[in-house]
Amino acid sequence: RYRRSEIGHILRRSGARCLLAVEEWHEADFRSTVEGLRAELPGLAEVVWLSADRLRVGTANTVADLAGGARPTSAVPPAADDPVAIVFTSGTTGIPKGAWYNHRNLLALAEIDGRRHAGGAPSSPKHLAAGLSFAHIGTMARIAIQIAHRGTSIVHDAFDPAAVLEVIERERLEDLGGIPTQVIMLLDHPDRARRDLSSLRSVLVGGAPAAPALIRRVQETLHVTVSVRYSSTEVGIATASLLDDPPELLATTVGKATPGVELRVVDEANRPLPPDTPGEVVVRSPATMRGYWQDPDATAATIDADGWVHTGDVGVLDAAGYLRLRGRRSEMFIRGGYNVYPAEIEELLAHHPKVARAAIVGLPDPVFGEVGWAFVVSRDPAAPPDLAELRTFIGAELASFKRPDGLTLLPELPLTPMYKVDKRALRTFRPASRLRTEREP
Repeated sequence: RYRRSEIGHILRRSGARCLLAVEEWHEADFRSTVEGLRAELPGLAEVVWLSADRLRVGTANTVADLAGGARPTSAVPPAADDPVAIVFTSGTTGIPKGAWYNHRNLLALAEIDGRRHAGGAPSSPKHLAAGLSFAHIGTMARIAIQIAHRGTSIVHDAFDPAAVLEVIERERLEDLGGIPTQVIMLLDHPDRARRDLSSLRSVLVGGAPAAPALIRRVQETLHVTVSVRYSSTEVGIATASLLDDPPELLATTVGKATPGVELRVVDEANRPLPPDTPGEVVVRSPATMRGYWQDPDATAATIDADGWVHTGDVGVLDAAGYLRLRGRRSEMFIRGGYNVYPAEIEELLAHHPKVARAAIVGLPDPVFGEVGWAFVVSRDPAAPPDLAELRTFIGAELASFKRPDGLTLLPELPLTPMYKVDKRALRTFRPASRLRTEREP
C-alpha cells in the first residue's frame, strides 16, 4: 500500500543496500517506482526483482530458489543485541518512522505472544497472516513461533474479507486475529452467512483499540472466545485479556500488562497517576523497540531516560490493573475550551443502527477553534443518517460539546497501510459532489 514518497523515505532512512521486491502487485508498479528513485538512493547497491506469478507459487520456495544460485559466504553468528528488523509505522501521525528491534527483543516478543495460549503455543498451529504479513510486528513475532513449532503460516498479500472467510472454512482454522477494521469487514461481508465458520474457537482483536460494541458483536455473531490486547509497532504486546475475564471487561478494557511488561499511566510531568485517573500510557519491557532508526530526536521524544516508551495513548488504569483506552493524545481536539477525545464518540456511534463505521476528527473553526466532524459509512446507503439525528443520539449520552458539528458520508473510510483509519487524510478531505456533507448552522 506504500507509494512513491513513502517507499523512497523508507529506503533512504533504513540505509538499505539490497532490496528484494515484487515487480507488480495489484495496481502498484513497484519496479517502475523504485527504478525512478534509484538516482536518489546511492546506497542501494542491488535490487532483486520477483514476478508476481513466481511469488504466488510460494514464498519459501521462491527464496530457496534465489539462495540456491548465490555464492557461498561465511556464516556470521548474530549477537543478541544486533539489529534484526526495522518496522516502519503506518504514518498516521506523520511520515513513517522505523522502529528497530534486536534479536533479543523479537525473542521476548514471541515469548509474550505465546503466553496467550493456555499451556503455551500450540505444537502444530495454522496461522493466517492476512494483509499485515511481515510488515506488522505482531505477525513477525507470530511467524517466529510458527517456525519454532513447525507450524503453517498462510500469507495473504492483502486483506480480502471474502478470501479470509474462504480460508477459514477450507483450512478449518481455529484461531483468528485481526485489527478492529479487519474484524468489522469480516462481520459485514455478505459471504459470512454462507461460509462454515464453525471451526473457529477464538478471535484475537489487537493492533488498535476496539469498541465494546465490536467485542460484543464478535461474541454474539461467531460464538467464539474473544481476547483483546494492546499492541503497537513501538511497544510490541503491552497488555492482554485473561482467559477468565468476564464479557464486560473484554468489552471495556484491553486487559492487564502481560508477564514481563511494566505499565503506567502518567501525567504531563511523567509522574505516575493514581487508579482511575486519565493520563498517557507508558510501557517498559524487554520486547519494546530500541528506538527509531537513524532518528535520535524522535527516539528521545518517545523513550525516556528510564526506558519507558511513551505511547501517545490516553488511558485509565483501574485498581485491579486493567487498562481502558480513551484515545490518542494527537487526535484530541479542543472545542471552545473543552478537550474532546474522538474514540469516545466513535465508540458510541458504533451502536447507531444506521452507522457501519465512523471516524471523528477535529477541524479548524473560526468560532470554537476546533469542532468535531463525523465521517460515516452507512449501513444502508439508501437510508443514511443525517447530522441532526447523530447529534441527538450522541447528546443523549455525552456532553453537548462532544456532538459533531459536521457530517460527511463516505462509501468507505480511507485506511493506512496497516489498515487503520487514515485520519490525516480525513483532515484534508474535500468532499466530492456525490458525497453528502452537512454542517451545523
